[in-house]
This record gives sequence, C-alpha cells and structure tokens, in this order.
Amino acid sequence: MPPSGGESWRRDPRAGVLVIVTGVALAGFLALVAAILLAPSFVSFDVAVSAAIRDLDIPGLTPIATFFTVMGSFWPMAILTIGTATLLVMRGRRPEAITIVVAVLGATIIGQLLKVLIERARPALEFARIPQLGSYSFPSGHALTSLVFFGSVAFVVLIGEKRLRHSVAVVAACAFAALSIALSRVYLGVHYLGDVIGAWLLGSAWLAFVVLISAYWGAGRPNGERWPT
Repeated sequence: MPPSGGESWRRDPRAGVLVIVTGVALAGFLALVAAILLAPSFVSFDVAVSAAIRDLDIPGLTPIATFFTVMGSFWPMAILTIGTATLLVMRGRRPEAITIVVAVLGATIIGQLLKVLIERARPALEFARIPQLGSYSFPSGHALTSLVFFGSVAFVVLIGEKRLRHSVAVVAACAFAALSIALSRVYLGVHYLGDVIGAWLLGSAWLAFVVLISAYWGAGRPNGERWPT
C-alpha cells in the first residue's frame, strides 16, 4: 500500500526498492544480451536446455501450451489491456488504467525495437509445433507483454484490494498465466529459454519503472492525488 497522510513518496522505502529492482533487472538483461552475442558456450547451453523443454513428452501438453501462447498473442493481450483499463476508468481509477496501458504499450514497442537490434534467429523451423513468425527471437514478445500486463494487474490489485485472500489469489493467477505463456513459447519450439528469461528481466525493469512513476503520480490514492514531495 502507498504511504499515508503527508508522508513523502520520496521517503517511502518501497520507492527505493523499485529503483533497485529496475537497476538490477536491467543489468541482468544487458548481461544476458552480452552472453548471447559474445559467449558461444552460453548459447550452446541455452539451445540444449531449450531442446530439453521441447522434448517433454506429457500427454495433452501441446494443446494446453497452444492455448496459452494464443492468449499471449498481440490481439488477446490488446483486448485484455483495453478491457481492463476501461473497467478501471469506469471505477474511477484513471491513474491505474493509464499505468496498464503505458506499461503494455511501452513494453511492446521496446521489445520490437530490441528484436531488430539484437537480431537473434528463432529455432529451426523443424522444431516448431505451431506456425512460426518471421520476426527475430530475442526477447520473446509474448513473455514480455504478458509479464508486464499481468504484473500491472497484480500491482493494481495489491494497492486497491483490502482483502488479503483475494489479493493473493489474483496475484497467484497472474503469475501462473505469465509463466505459462512464456514457457509455452519454448515448449512449442518458437523461442529459446534465453529469449524468455531476457523478456522477464526486461519486463521486470520496465514494469518497476512504470509502477514507480505511477505511484508517484497518484495510483492507489483517492481521486488520483499526486504524492507530496
């Protein structure tokens, strides 16, 4: 929950935590990019682990993974984002609605730009269990946008829901959905595990930054009041 009364946002320790999360996650992402571009041994390890995930032989897993990967596609994520933001606006929570839209839109743009800059090829076509897009592989767009969307929803619930049981249930469901979408991409053979981990690191950094700005500008406070400084 946000600081109460006249307590300064700048003095709230959670602001410092968010800054640390942003920095650590971004540093981890940059280190992973360096490893993918400059360390062939790491790439070989990533390929081997990804192959082991693809080779899992569990009855019924492919249709389940396909469901989650479709759920993490552009249009389902766009519909979920717009629908959630609209619902929040209708409930008088405009700062939270803006938070979700900015977080998801920004993550989508950043992810696409980095794909072009890094130019990591996807796994070979013969490994894919579903039709494979012609775009680059790193970072995984599905993993990135789903983590940011469901992470934003978890943030909104945590700052607005007073019932602990409901908060825990929603946060757990969000974590499960984001994890399932991300790992489905590896299992279905359209991404390497490193693509997913990179997306999680980048998404965590971006989400922590957006949440930090959002909380400062009024998310979680009555009538969207800005934090005192």
